[in-house]
Amino acid sequence: MVRSFALLVVGVVIQFRGTIAAAKIPRPSLSQSPEHKQVTEPLGYEILDEKVAYHRWRSIVQRSVRIPNGNLVDFDIVGQKTDAGASIVFAWNTKAKTCTLVKEYNPGCHKILAGLAAGLVEDDKHGDCFATAAEHELEEECHLSGENSEWYLLTNRPIAMDKYASTLIAPFLVLDPEHVENPKPLDDEEDIEIVRDVPIEEVVRMIREGEMNVIGSWASLLAIEKLRELGEIP
Repeated sequence: MVRSFALLVVGVVIQFRGTIAAAKIPRPSLSQSPEHKQVTEPLGYEILDEKVAYHRWRSIVQRSVRIPNGNLVDFDIVGQKTDAGASIVFAWNTKAKTCTLVKEYNPGCHKILAGLAAGLVEDDKHGDCFATAAEHELEEECHLSGENSEWYLLTNRPIAMDKYASTLIAPFLVLDPEHVENPKPLDDEEDIEIVRDVPIEEVVRMIREGEMNVIGSWASLLAIEKLRELGEIP
């Protein structure tokens, strides 16, 4: 199979023919990028000790850090079962000028909220590739294939999810993914409603009304900004 893609470093566009896996966006490692190391190992903050206090779907790491004023501070750091990051995908139809969302149970707030296709990067399914995880989650949760679509990575690197979280998230925009008749199955804990043909105005309303969680809102706003840059929306 012939595979071709273009990957630009800033405002990243990834065009795939054949498979998204051809353009790997691997999980960051401190040894790979001096810039990333500077961000994640700030001057004057020294990790003295850390240990796993709890591990299941989520993990809690107790981390002891000496901060610049000399104080020793203990933090509880929240991680995921794979510690390999996560991907989230905003799916856009350029003809209808609408997107595809999902609605699912959010156990933390005990509510049904709207959101985007998203999931962890898992070694046994995706290797260390955020892009492959994005493609799989799009198919599993939205029943859409981005195999022949144009993809954009919406940040220059995966972004920290939260002040006290170790998970890094890569947000994507995909244009004109195609319907899949027999999609990959959902995970056992997932019960998802697919919401198609959602206009941008409704997405913004959901964000303002608290009908979407923070991560989904953040990725949606990045996608909306990119769509305006592309001339897809005013």
